[in-house]
Amino acid sequence: MTATVEGRLHPITPWRRAWAITATVTMIVLRDLPEWTESAQQLPLWLLVLLIAGVAALAFAYGYGSWRKTSYRLTTDALHYSTGIVFHRRRRFELAHLQAADIRRPLLARLIGVCTLRLSVSGQSSDLAYLSNRQAAVLHRALLVSMAGDTTPGSPPRHEDATRPLMSVTPRMLALAIVLDARIMASAALMLIVGLLPYLLSTEPLALFSLAGVLGPVWRMTARAWIHWHGWRVTAEPGGYRTEFGLFDTQHHTLRHQRTQAVLVEQPILWRRKNWVRISLATAGHAPQLLAPVATYQEARHLVHDLYGPDAVEAMETPGPAPRRARWATLFSRALSYRATTGYLCVWRGLFLRNVVHLCPAAKVQGVGLLQGPWQRHLGLATVRIDLAGGPSLKARHRDAEEAAAIAAAARASSLTAR
Repeated sequence: MTATVEGRLHPITPWRRAWAITATVTMIVLRDLPEWTESAQQLPLWLLVLLIAGVAALAFAYGYGSWRKTSYRLTTDALHYSTGIVFHRRRRFELAHLQAADIRRPLLARLIGVCTLRLSVSGQSSDLAYLSNRQAAVLHRALLVSMAGDTTPGSPPRHEDATRPLMSVTPRMLALAIVLDARIMASAALMLIVGLLPYLLSTEPLALFSLAGVLGPVWRMTARAWIHWHGWRVTAEPGGYRTEFGLFDTQHHTLRHQRTQAVLVEQPILWRRKNWVRISLATAGHAPQLLAPVATYQEARHLVHDLYGPDAVEAMETPGPAPRRARWATLFSRALSYRATTGYLCVWRGLFLRNVVHLCPAAKVQGVGLLQGPWQRHLGLATVRIDLAGGPSLKARHRDAEEAAAIAAAARASSLTAR
């Protein structure tokens, strides 16, 4: 195996947690400050200076040695990472199992000119911190090229060699989308009412302090979400999609094509007049990762076409509703649909607050089950459960019993054929 990219982390790396040691030492000194002052006055000045210089020299030597012993090396099949002076540790990240390679730049790191590279493997994340911006760009690009070379069933081969922008979210559109999300606004309003309730019952000004407990969650759901998602852009890479966002702390996330298990398209009720949607990608071992906090339906259609092709778009746009007697099993029967095309399965659910569409390749199906409760049996209905490889389960709810059996058999057959 020949190394393609190798190097050491940024020299500031050993000091990234120095604040914890500094805070501990400072607390000890401040707690017994008179005793420390009295002891220092009893020592000769030259000895005090020598002790301080010795401690500083030991700290510098540890930092330098730690930096020299921390390195990375990217080969044709894995990324090797080694660190440690006394206890030497080596880690190996298999490129075939790599799910994402993300770059994060907190505000302070941006001022220094460094960033963190986060690698996600089999549901776990590890950080390479810190890298210079140039190091991170070179290593990230090499990882994307290596990731693009791996192919798995269920995803079409990617041939593009250059990056190309796909979409961006304007600050105004993002702010309006947050305001029109009924679930967010209802939760924020309920929290504010609960926070104001003690004041309304007692009319004591001090009771307004109860608002302090709810302002934090309300801030996170509204203004902080806008700051966090500000400047959202989606770019097509050789190995997947790259998302860039953040007003103060910028982040770059890579969503790998071959690790995508399903596409989730959500549409809150107040977004329907504007035909806006939220797009997420489900990956093995992870919660659904956001691809676009808000986008037009045409942009979502274009992204699905770019990821899976025209057959996936056809499956997403031709829902097959549940039978009419399903209304005796659930009040939301009109929102339940299922469709299967050549190589793709699509499920619809949700009616009031948000409508959710799950689209997945048939090759990602790991298991198919047929569920039938006593009331479903009386109505001649059944539910088909489709399990994905480490991703969410898709359920075709309250279908005709014979149709459900046919759906289960077709899903098994198409899964084997696609593989």
